Amino acid sequence: MRIKDKIKRPRRPVVAYEILPPREKDGTLNSYAANISSLLSQAHIDAINIPEVRDEVARGERPIKNQIRAEPREFGRLLQDIIGIEAIINRVVVHQDMEKEMTWLEETNKKYEIENLITVGGESRSIKYPGPSVNQALAAISKNQKLDLLCGGISIPSREKESLRLIGKSENGAEFFTTQVLYDSSKIIKMISHYQKRCNEKNTFPRRILLSFAPVSSEKNIKFLKWLGVEIPKETEKLLVEDLNKMSEKSMEIAVEVLKETLKYLNENNIVVPIGLNVEHIMSYNFQASIEMLQELSRIYREFCIKTDIY
Repeated sequence: MRIKDKIKRPRRPVVAYEILPPREKDGTLNSYAANISSLLSQAHIDAINIPEVRDEVARGERPIKNQIRAEPREFGRLLQDIIGIEAIINRVVVHQDMEKEMTWLEETNKKYEIENLITVGGESRSIKYPGPSVNQALAAISKNQKLDLLCGGISIPSREKESLRLIGKSENGAEFFTTQVLYDSSKIIKMISHYQKRCNEKNTFPRRILLSFAPVSSEKNIKFLKWLGVEIPKETEKLLVEDLNKMSEKSMEIAVEVLKETLKYLNENNIVVPIGLNVEHIMSYNFQASIEMLQELSRIYREFCIKTDIY
C-alpha cells in the first residue's frame, strides 16, 4: 500500500524516518544510501522523510556549521530505488516565483518519481520572499493537473493559533503534517485538542499529524534544537544535562513519556485526529540511537493503533 493511502486511513499506522541528505564527506550517494539501508533493516518504516537544509539568517548564528548536501529529490529517488521505501521530500517554496516553483515540482514528480511533498515556508514573516506562501503553493499544486503529489505541511505546536493554520493548509490541499521535535506533551496535546474542535466546527475530518522525536547526546545537540525553534522545558533540559554520559538514554525516556502521555490523552478524550510517528537523528553520530528510539516508539505506537477504537 502506498504512503498516500496509508496516511488517509486513520486506523493504519504510519511511521517515517527523517534523514538528512549526505554531505560531500559522507562519500557517494550510493555508498551512503547503502549504509542507511543497513540501519533501516533494523526497523519497519513506511517512508523516508528528507528535509531541505538551508541557512536561516533570521535565527541568528547557526550553532553547527551548515555543509553542502545532496539535493533531497536526488537522494530520495536513490533511496526509493535501493531500499524500496517511498520518500517524502521537504521543499521550502518561498525562494523562487510561482512559475519556476511549479516547473521544479513537475520535474521532481515526473523525472525523479517523487510523489510525496512537505511544503515549508520562509523562516520569518518579516522577510519578503520572491515565491509563494505555503498556502499559495498548496492551492496551486491542487489545481495543477500535471502533478500527482501527496502534500503535507509543518506543524509547530507552540505557535499561537496553530490549529487554525492546520485548517487553512488542509483547505488548500495538505493531507498530513509533521510536528517539530517534541520534548514536552502539553503543547502538542493542547494543539491537537484545539484542532479537533476546529474540525468539528467546520464538519471536516482532521488530517494526520506525525509526531516528531529525536535523541540528543550532547549539549551541542540541545543548542541546535533550540536554534531550530524546538521548545525544551527547563526541567527537561536540566534532566538531560545532569549526566552527559546518559543523555541519549534520558532523551529516549523523555520521548517515550511524551508519546505515552499524548496517546493516553487521545484515547481518554475520544480525539479522532489520526496520529503518525516521525523519528529523526539530528546528527549523523546519533544514527544508532535514533534507530533504537524508532524501534521503541514504533512498538508503543503500533500497539496503540491495534488496541484503540477511537477511529
